[in-house]
Amino acid sequence: MKEEIKQTIIANTENFDELEQLYRANKDDFRSAIKELHEENAADTTAAIWYSRLFYKEQKEKAKNADLLKDIGIMVLLAFIAWLPIYYENAYSYHTFPNIKLTISAIFSFMISLYFFLKKGFPLKALAVSAAFHICAFFYLWFLLDKSKESQSIDNAFYFMFILFWFAAYLCYSGRNFKNSTSLAGFIKISGELIVWYTIFFLGFLAVSFIILSLFEAIKIDFWNIWDENLLPYALCILPYASVYFIEKTKYQFTKILANIFLPVFLAGLAVFAVMSLFSETKPYSDRDTFILFNVLLVFVICFLTYSSLGSTESRFINICSLALAVITVLLDLYTLSATIYRISSFGISPNKLTLLVTNITMLGNLVFILFRCFKEKSFKVPAEKIVVYLPAYAVLAFIVVFIFPFAFKFK
Repeated sequence: MKEEIKQTIIANTENFDELEQLYRANKDDFRSAIKELHEENAADTTAAIWYSRLFYKEQKEKAKNADLLKDIGIMVLLAFIAWLPIYYENAYSYHTFPNIKLTISAIFSFMISLYFFLKKGFPLKALAVSAAFHICAFFYLWFLLDKSKESQSIDNAFYFMFILFWFAAYLCYSGRNFKNSTSLAGFIKISGELIVWYTIFFLGFLAVSFIILSLFEAIKIDFWNIWDENLLPYALCILPYASVYFIEKTKYQFTKILANIFLPVFLAGLAVFAVMSLFSETKPYSDRDTFILFNVLLVFVICFLTYSSLGSTESRFINICSLALAVITVLLDLYTLSATIYRISSFGISPNKLTLLVTNITMLGNLVFILFRCFKEKSFKVPAEKIVVYLPAYAVLAFIVVFIFPFAFKFK
């Protein structure tokens, strides 16, 4: 029967009505015949059209499953490579490899870049640049750490290198669109969402692990050491990839929620803090801890403002709150900047003070730029694409702190 249908199809390749009647009369044999014809001659247009019609859902499901397996394979492999230095540290002791934390950070950062490269499929050039940068950064920081074990300039170089690592990951994320502000805004959004979903997944992993391990413990089987030394570090390595995959597949976004709920609350809290700090006996001019707290607060507010600008809210109230937060933060930055200059003039210059000085100036420029865009656009809401164009200034800042300050202060 199937052979007869097959011959009938061949004889009526241009007679679509006849083929439709034949299909409706015997669907199973018709499907089998079309599948064989398509496998024998993929160039046959009629067989190709019918094959696409009859097997489209199966092809789509097969491709979807293949993509899922490929994505899981990439995540598992990259997480395993990032996990290896952690395993080495646990197995052979931190003292045998004093720069293990540097190794972990550099490898993990490059694995993130490699993940974006594999997912986006951009030219190999972007990955080659990222790989060269990570290798050079690794050996450069190793060189610095061998110069001195306790050095402010070297510690600052280590921390600011993570900013350059972030831009290296963006290079592989954007591919050819490195200078595109829309691409940068998208990467910032993914970075913010990654923090949120990573936290959610990690807390969920801890809760599930606790329940399962407690059940094993109840029957006198102890897996806590294995979990602590192997499973927990591996989860820390694989969850960033899982979070990014979940974000891209589900399109869940917390940006608008963040702008609508937390922005007014944070504005009120910051305003109260700014007023109360004026009447407090503890000032950043004389108290080092308060001085550091003000600088950390400024960094947080800058990140918050940049990330909340990605929200597509049309609420005038929220947009006014965003503008007010920028104004208050400018005043707070000026206050902190004056404290930095005072501490330098009173206690002398040091790597930390100079780093904070240039960081304060860079953040002040960022805030002024945001306000400038607001007034230029004549709107309380400025598109994120016009705000993020300032962010490369932080790459310049990081470059100065990482590659210039250690030598300027003779590794002290």
